[in-house]
Amino acid sequence: MRTTYYLMQFSKTKALGDAIGFGSAFLFASVFGTRLYNTRKLVPSGLLSALSLGALGVFYATYLQDKV
Repeated sequence: MRTTYYLMQFSKTKALGDAIGFGSAFLFASVFGTRLYNTRKLVPSGLLSALSLGALGVFYATYLQDKV
């Protein structure tokens, strides 16, 4: 995530940083969502799934803000 943050600081690489952040957050949300569905245990997969969904929302909001 440090790399994503670094890339998002500069206008030339902002789109790449947004894409990497969104992709990694989507990947983590998918993996932990699948684990939560299979195990039905809130800890740790439920908490990490919620955190990943939150990060996904932040990266999506950033992307929408940059489009305007």
